[in-house]
Amino acid sequence: MKVWLQILSTPTADTPGTTLVLHFDEKRYLIGNVGEGTQRAAAQRKIGFIKLGDIFLTGPISWSNAGGILGMILTVADSSAHSREQSKVDETKKKKNNNKRSEPPNNNDNADEGKAWLNIYGGRNLTHLLATARRFIFRQGMPLRTTEFRPKKAGQQSNWDPAWQDDFIKVWDLVLEPEEDQSLSPRKRSHEEFSADSQEVTPEDNKESAEEKEERCDQLRKSVVSSMFDSNWRLDALTTRKLSEVALPAAIFVRNEQGKIEKYRGPMPEGGKDVPDIDVLVRSPWPGALIEELPPTTPSTTSVCYIIKGHPQRGKFDAKAAIALGVEKGPNFRRLTQGESVTTASGSVVTPEMVLGPTRVGSGFAIVELPSASYVKPLLMRGEWQSTEVMDGVAAVVWILGPGVINNPKLQEFMADRSHLKHIVSSEDCCSNYLALESAASAAIRLNLIDPERFPIPNHSNSVTQQQSGEPRPYEKAVPGLTLQLEPQAELQYDKIIHHLDTEGVVKEMPKEVLDLAEIARAEVLNPEYLARLDENQKDIPSKDAEIVTLGTGSALPSKYRNVSATLIRVPGYGTYLLDCGENTLGQLKRVYGEGLPEVLRDLKAIWISHLHADHHLGTAAVIKAWAAETALHDLTKNNKLRVVSHGGMTAWLEEYSEVEDYGYGRVETLMVGRSNWKFWDFNHHFKPQEVKETGISSIQACPVEHCHGAAAVVINFSNGFKLAYSGDCRPSENFVRIGQGATLLVHEATFDDELQGDAMAKKHSTTAEALGVGRRMNARRILLTHFSQRYQKIPVMDSHGGKDQVAIVAFDYMRVKLEDFAKLDAFKPALMKLYDENQ
Repeated sequence: MKVWLQILSTPTADTPGTTLVLHFDEKRYLIGNVGEGTQRAAAQRKIGFIKLGDIFLTGPISWSNAGGILGMILTVADSSAHSREQSKVDETKKKKNNNKRSEPPNNNDNADEGKAWLNIYGGRNLTHLLATARRFIFRQGMPLRTTEFRPKKAGQQSNWDPAWQDDFIKVWDLVLEPEEDQSLSPRKRSHEEFSADSQEVTPEDNKESAEEKEERCDQLRKSVVSSMFDSNWRLDALTTRKLSEVALPAAIFVRNEQGKIEKYRGPMPEGGKDVPDIDVLVRSPWPGALIEELPPTTPSTTSVCYIIKGHPQRGKFDAKAAIALGVEKGPNFRRLTQGESVTTASGSVVTPEMVLGPTRVGSGFAIVELPSASYVKPLLMRGEWQSTEVMDGVAAVVWILGPGVINNPKLQEFMADRSHLKHIVSSEDCCSNYLALESAASAAIRLNLIDPERFPIPNHSNSVTQQQSGEPRPYEKAVPGLTLQLEPQAELQYDKIIHHLDTEGVVKEMPKEVLDLAEIARAEVLNPEYLARLDENQKDIPSKDAEIVTLGTGSALPSKYRNVSATLIRVPGYGTYLLDCGENTLGQLKRVYGEGLPEVLRDLKAIWISHLHADHHLGTAAVIKAWAAETALHDLTKNNKLRVVSHGGMTAWLEEYSEVEDYGYGRVETLMVGRSNWKFWDFNHHFKPQEVKETGISSIQACPVEHCHGAAAVVINFSNGFKLAYSGDCRPSENFVRIGQGATLLVHEATFDDELQGDAMAKKHSTTAEALGVGRRMNARRILLTHFSQRYQKIPVMDSHGGKDQVAIVAFDYMRVKLEDFAKLDAFKPALMKLYDENQ
């Protein structure tokens, strides 16, 4: 049996975390950081997670280490559900082919049979982080368990038994507290805060110890997480209630005289009005959403590390010795190799020890995350390094190091003293910001060859910025694909290393027909007569120098070619604004702007989140954290506020997550978009003069759209008449057409091609033609189509000329286009369509 550990990612803009995959034939483990971009890197490497059962998170629980875990869970759940359904289909076909009748269902079957369990291990606040997502993360049929490793108190270590094990591996946890926090550990602060802040009053409170209270709070969090992933709740299930007991807003149904369910259209229980005392049918909210608040917590600085080893391996079977002892070939050979004794024909007993070589310890490795130098001494003092029982068989140490830690003398001495171990270091200090997503980067390079002005090559570097000393180093640099084989023998293997993208090769492979069409378009847009006519047509457009940067243009989940939703709008003289903020939006910003990103962050004034689907907002915390850190460095911006405008569930999540990590929430001002009463939904917020000065925005209007609970389209107005309309995800909306009338720019989703009208209706999205129809009825001057299905990578067919000087273009990741250049980009459409025809 071969067992190997492979590096999936090292720190880059695309993959901010360090992630390892441990492979067995029957199972896989994900180890290290599961930051934003992890599942996109896995898709690029063609690594599936059907066999994934356990995730071991290292370091402190923070968004940088675990920001990709929510999206990863959704992907694993959906993949497992699809696999189970496919297995059922295959089994049915097999029975039909064999002409066998299906067995009747066994009512005694285990209810969990067939479900894919997912276990996640990490530090304090892991369960709390997951529970904060209860308003927008929900899957059925995938039980999820969390285990939090805490620092051990003095005297607690009585033996060297593993903290956890299964049929394949044994795991020892090493929980490190930084030196400066030894006197006041996060665990102790947590106890004090639970005692001081808890508002619950029960007779048992006076008897409950701090540990008991923390255990009770942890159980509450775990029950919330359980309800998020393994409840029996169904969207289509209706429960009976009295009309007077219904909490609004709610969809209310009744049974008519024929017994059929229809929508209730009578008087509503509002404002103390009397209503008929009748039974009605309503949907129950999913269980997780019923928990208004979680028990309080505080940020944790403990860093979790692991030593992971395989089980002892039986020695090699000696067939000659077995035959000499009278054992016949066949089943008895197998029994002996499995550790069973056998009786020969002569009646003698042959034990495994008589025919097997000596048992050897399982091979393994350590993974150690040190965010700063303050963790080095606590690590070196751990007793595990001196324990033969723990360290026997450990072949390597994978180090995840924060800035500057790599040069710590004590750490380098530790590595040198253990030169018999392979030391592999992953750190921004020694790993380059290479293009980790070759497919997306190749697509960007090809677009750059068509129109370099609007399609930049993603910022990257294949070399390390920090100069390394010329002295021999006691470690190897981590690179994706580097493999540590553990069985049958431990060795480093380099043949699967992922080499840097061959950018010159991408250029050489560009089809000549595409380049010829691009040359024709360039000649057209540089023609003086064309430019003069364009200037005349656009002279009345306000903020025509506004720049639109499409950071993520795909739907549902990150893919090789398109990241999930995020569009940046830069309006000179007013500010910079984000329309949705899907996973790893910050990484996309780094790729587009490189060293210019600090200026963009300082200019960021507001973020709009259209709805609570994960592909539209899981990058928000990282962007806010980067904004807060950058603006705090400068006197002119250190007191700036960032407005986040969204559904109440989103604003509640931002506040709740701030207990896990200080990511800058104290300087965020949330503006909640929601229902003013049950029957009339309207949002029309006019900013006060000081707020206009701070945000650049004069007013924001929003309306509900057909997609999911709380989904909204928005119109952002500026004092000079620039009007920005953004659909989010939705079916075509006449209310949106109304509030967006005369928009300067409409950004609208176009998830499906026109021939997939049925899919669009079923999934509550829009087709290309429908999105353009909204733009025409809205009289929008410029239309940008985005949010395309990830199933294909091509240009939708469209007629963009819907009115006076109305131009529509299609979005691509990394595209930067000014409002006044939409018509220029439209001229490149033949070249773009030819390019994607060539790539089908």
